[in-house]
Amino acid sequence: MRRLLPVAFIVFGVISGVQCGFGLNVTVSSFTKSITSSIGNGINLVVKANASIKIAADDDNSGTIRALIAVSNNVTTPLNRLLGSILAAATAENVNSDELFVNIFSLVAETRPALDAASNAASDLQKTTKEYLYQTLSGNLTELSTILTNLTDGLDYLHLQVYQAANEEYPVTSKNITIFINSTVIADITMPLEAIQNYLTHVASVITVIASERTQVIKYLTQMNETISNGLRNIQNSASGFNRTVIDAYHRIMAQQVNTFKNINQTYAAIVSRASSYNGGDISNLTMFLSDLVAANASFLQFVSLSTNYTMEQINPVLQDRIAAATKTLTRVARFIANQSAINISQHANQCAQRFMQKLQQNPVVITRLSRCIQQDSNALQPTVTFVQYQMDLVRSAASSIANQMSKVCQRNTGACARAYFAALPDHSQVIQNKISVIAGVVSNDEHVVTGRIINCLYGTGADIIENALLMTKKFNRCMLVGP
Repeated sequence: MRRLLPVAFIVFGVISGVQCGFGLNVTVSSFTKSITSSIGNGINLVVKANASIKIAADDDNSGTIRALIAVSNNVTTPLNRLLGSILAAATAENVNSDELFVNIFSLVAETRPALDAASNAASDLQKTTKEYLYQTLSGNLTELSTILTNLTDGLDYLHLQVYQAANEEYPVTSKNITIFINSTVIADITMPLEAIQNYLTHVASVITVIASERTQVIKYLTQMNETISNGLRNIQNSASGFNRTVIDAYHRIMAQQVNTFKNINQTYAAIVSRASSYNGGDISNLTMFLSDLVAANASFLQFVSLSTNYTMEQINPVLQDRIAAATKTLTRVARFIANQSAINISQHANQCAQRFMQKLQQNPVVITRLSRCIQQDSNALQPTVTFVQYQMDLVRSAASSIANQMSKVCQRNTGACARAYFAALPDHSQVIQNKISVIAGVVSNDEHVVTGRIINCLYGTGADIIENALLMTKKFNRCMLVGP
């Protein structure tokens, strides 16, 4: 619905002296002055009321602003033309009076359906504003439509009198014109015009009040939306930060793993490169040992990768679900409280709405509480990284011990001493693989513990936010009864 466009409306003021109108060329005492005074400010008050609406109709989901603009447009546009034409006709001399009245009556005919449209638009306000405001607006619109009948009757009678005066056999002068146009004839016009002015004043007043209250509702909800949006950004930053720490922990663990196996391979590289010089050229146990380490390395990588992905993949859906549930509840409660400030007739409505809209943006119902579930575990994996570093050092030392001891203990690389060390490699391989598997299990277990703790916190905190928000509705209802 478009906002009411500026209208070119005649400025009504007091016209001094005695003038004639409606095509007559004689003066009638205070005739024009009475009509001008009865029209008064015309539609100007309604125009100002419409102009006081500072928010766009599309920003109001209740439809209140759209309905008010529709009421204003349908009232001001036709009545502007009608009242303006009556005022112009009241000062028109030496013109065809029949044409003047035909124009006025056509404008009356156009005004009726427009006022009906205004009443239909006003009916949309019944559930979005206070009952007495709706009834006042609806009643005055109905009266405007009804008073048109009285105005039409008065115009009909005036038309007849003007016609008779214009067609009188004897000349009509300012002295005998009162035979045709007297205080009674004038009153039949001015009384409906005064009534129209009175009803327009009430319509403008109600539009201003309803628009002001709905504007406050939208301000409440806009502020609430901003609070939620800021909270969501806070949560997103916390979630992104946590994911970075998880990925960082993964990379640091992988770096330890890569360095460990690189060091082990370097330790045995000298033996592999001179295989014929060791154990009679039979280094099959060493080849198998290194192959087992490659497999253990791949298994470790896959295991830690899966557990790391599990942490991020499990937390995010729960986080989004709790955000959606909490946001939905907070928004629903905020709309209820804000709308009650414009609908409820309680004398405490404004105070209670203001108080509880503030409470909805404070603990314990702020949505940022969800971010604390993540923030409290932002460094939870640091001990795990430290553990992996220490344990990988032990793996490197243990895995390299065969080569290191053999070089220190055995005098000959092909003798019985060397054969004993090569024979020990299969059992040693199993020990090292078990050690690597234990480290991977600890990493996975730690990440699962952190994941479970965060998820439990998200469910618990989300439920607490929702419960407290719903309790806020009950407290607000009590406030409306007994006051803040």
